[in-house]
Amino acid sequence: GSPYYDNVRPLCYSDSDAVLLCFDISRPETLDSASKKWKTEIMDYCPNTRVLLIGCKTDLRTDLSTLMELSHQKQAPISYEQGCAAARQLGAESYLECSAFTSEKSVHSIFRTVSGICLSKNPLQPPQSPPRSFSKRLLHLPS
Repeated sequence: GSPYYDNVRPLCYSDSDAVLLCFDISRPETLDSASKKWKTEIMDYCPNTRVLLIGCKTDLRTDLSTLMELSHQKQAPISYEQGCAAARQLGAESYLECSAFTSEKSVHSIFRTVSGICLSKNPLQPPQSPPRSFSKRLLHLPS
């Protein structure tokens, strides 16, 4: 979440069907950031969009060097239960976890799940405007 992109990022939200709010399981501060900065931004720019909380790097939950580093900071990796609780608190539709390092299938599973949710017959809210393919845009250039 570089501040460099703060002015550009809102342009990406308008046509979103879902937002994958991702955090690093081995860095608890990234879950805090998801709760504070990102959830607020999502609510500002696309409040009716489905939100899924995604815990990434599950392989680091049992990695010895990660556990040692976190213990020096009096921290621990985010547990599955903590992720589920955070998802409920954020109002996320679902909590999912993955590790690109140990299983590419888990990442594919995330996208299959999100696709299924987005294509489900029960949208969160009816669309406010016609689908983009049916809408017309007019550009008037002064002569």
